[in-house]
Amino acid sequence: MRWVVLALLLVVTSINYLDRLLLSVLAPVLRDDFHFSERLYGYVNGSFQICYAFGFLASGVLLDRFGVKKGLAAGAVLWSVASAMHATVTGAAQFAVWRAMLGLTEAVNFPACNKAVAEWFPAEQRALATGIFNAGPNVASVIGPPLFIWLSASYGWRVCFAAVSLAGVLWVAAWLAYYRTSENLAPPVAGGGYGLREALRIRQTRGYAISKVLVDPVWYFLLFWLPLYFRDVRGLEMKEIGWALPCIYFASGVGSVTAGWLSGHLLARGRSRRAARMVTLSLCAAVPPMVLFLAMGGTLTRTIVLFSAAAAAHQAFSSISFTLPGDVFPARTLGTILGVGSFAGTISSVLFSAILPGYLIPLFGYKPLLVTLSFGYVAAVVVIHRHFGDFQPVGVSETRGRAGLPGI
Repeated sequence: MRWVVLALLLVVTSINYLDRLLLSVLAPVLRDDFHFSERLYGYVNGSFQICYAFGFLASGVLLDRFGVKKGLAAGAVLWSVASAMHATVTGAAQFAVWRAMLGLTEAVNFPACNKAVAEWFPAEQRALATGIFNAGPNVASVIGPPLFIWLSASYGWRVCFAAVSLAGVLWVAAWLAYYRTSENLAPPVAGGGYGLREALRIRQTRGYAISKVLVDPVWYFLLFWLPLYFRDVRGLEMKEIGWALPCIYFASGVGSVTAGWLSGHLLARGRSRRAARMVTLSLCAAVPPMVLFLAMGGTLTRTIVLFSAAAAAHQAFSSISFTLPGDVFPARTLGTILGVGSFAGTISSVLFSAILPGYLIPLFGYKPLLVTLSFGYVAAVVVIHRHFGDFQPVGVSETRGRAGLPGI
């Protein structure tokens, strides 16, 4: 059953990313129709990310209270409605409103998926399972651009939003029919786990959140700005962008699964959980600063190869990062912890991948900002090393000791 659950998580994560990918893939077309400037395009993406960030805080707490099955189903229905409403817009302001609603509702996906993995999979398989469902963005990014460009050219861009919305509704029907609560779920935590204030008192929560602040903006930068980079700087037509982007995102999916396998392999060979996670994270962190410095020069083939390496390293880093809370926190508290970390990372992304690029790219181009952001991976490894220590389990009693609640 755990592999059925994982397959459902992979599919919903792919649909989740198809929804958010649509705007960036169709950005050159929409810019011509609605006359978006780089600054206005950044504001529209910023509306998504700000609401996405606050959605993490709410969804994490609600998932811990109501469970994965109900929480993820409700989120998928709501974001499918928001996606469908994109097909009705007539201007940038309406785009911003529905992007905001999409962000608020889509935030439930990653905390729910990570919580489900922690409930269903033993520690030695969690990194691989996380790597598999975390490849969902890459599945979406491989099939999405050529599919959306074809649909847009054949039937108009509005059909793209309606089609992805329908896919989300169909997935909800399958999820409600097949998902079951894991028999391996840890016993209930007295008092219902952590509140936000209690979670922030724990150094592992703070370390996880800071690491997300440092690395998440790079992925959003690639997601939002690569289509415009290829159009404006490289002069590619939409059909050419439709094959360039899948090459990059296919590589990122390979990186996600490979990192999960490597971490699990090291655990199986007798390495400690700390060693398995930190070795994998360190290898991933070394790649982006090297390749992104060279990615925006030379031939188009070299550019695509180097962007592919950077995207693979990011998703590899991300898949291991997602497992860290599950390594040290009890399963029933993970929604809150993951929500705090994802909130912090998304707020950082609003600034560095939505707002600032709209001002800096017209002045300095793409390279200076992206290369600077790439060093965040190295800093994140240091932060995780200092805050997670020897990866010992965190007990609720560490923050609630005065209340007399038991540790775990």
